[in-house]
Amino acid sequence: MANRKKLFFYSNEQVSYVEAKGYRLKITSFVVVLTVASLFVLGFVNNSYGDILGLGFKTTNELTTENTILKQQIKEMNEQMNNYYSSINSLAHSDNQLRSIVNLPKIDLETRQLGTGGAAIESFAGFISKDADELIGVSKQLLHKLNKEVEFQRTSYEQIYQQYEHNKVVFSSMPAIKPMVGTYSYHGFGLRNDPLIGSLKKHEGVDIHGDVGTPIYATGDGEIEFTGPTGSGYGVALMINHGYGYKSWYAHLSKCIARSGQKVKRGTLIAYSGNTGRSTGPHLHYEVIRNGEKQNPVEYFVDDVDYEKIRAQLVDNRK
Repeated sequence: MANRKKLFFYSNEQVSYVEAKGYRLKITSFVVVLTVASLFVLGFVNNSYGDILGLGFKTTNELTTENTILKQQIKEMNEQMNNYYSSINSLAHSDNQLRSIVNLPKIDLETRQLGTGGAAIESFAGFISKDADELIGVSKQLLHKLNKEVEFQRTSYEQIYQQYEHNKVVFSSMPAIKPMVGTYSYHGFGLRNDPLIGSLKKHEGVDIHGDVGTPIYATGDGEIEFTGPTGSGYGVALMINHGYGYKSWYAHLSKCIARSGQKVKRGTLIAYSGNTGRSTGPHLHYEVIRNGEKQNPVEYFVDDVDYEKIRAQLVDNRK
């Protein structure tokens, strides 16, 4: 390692050259002090003249102005979030209308508020002013409520959509169209005079008159559960299991087209009308069964059949 150079000076007191020790430390200390002092003076002058050097330092007045502007912006944002929250809440009425349409229970206001309740908000007290801390707290609370309300509404819409898709399947399976073109006879649903025995008897379906061989169509999606001779007064008959508790029964047929186990869609040709079994003339005896109970088929017709017109026709035919 090379020898460090030594510095000597002439001492009048000692009348000789003496080695200068510690001079490097003294020089370094002087330079540091001078640099710090220079930076302090430079910063003071720069701030006094509005950051003329562009160093990014701000005066007290500038910081005060900036703080005021930021607070005002937060207030305006809070007002806007309140408006958004009110708009989302106004969707509650439409949401409940949609839920009713798809046969879902409505959600009352109390339940919605429980689902979007408040949350613990972090405070910055001690670090910023009280009013600034309150403004930030309000902002966070509003954001929390908005997020919860949006999530709550999204969940409700998902339920509505899922129920709607389910309903589409149910409605397509429901026996809901007129099975055959023809005329409704006096053999309506309920008690009536049996034309063969001349006494009151419960009629568990509706009779539609038409020529032998008139096409008969499936009134809803389902699976053929039975087809063929019944060995009873119904003659040749056919039954469709529509699922969801629904079945439809077609009797006095001349010929069955569909076969047991076959999947059918609403409007599928399944048979032709006839005069088989205990019958006084060519017609279709049609029944709708729901959960084992016989229903009035006319009340299920939702195609181009005028329900009131059919009812009037049934009444007239009974006279």
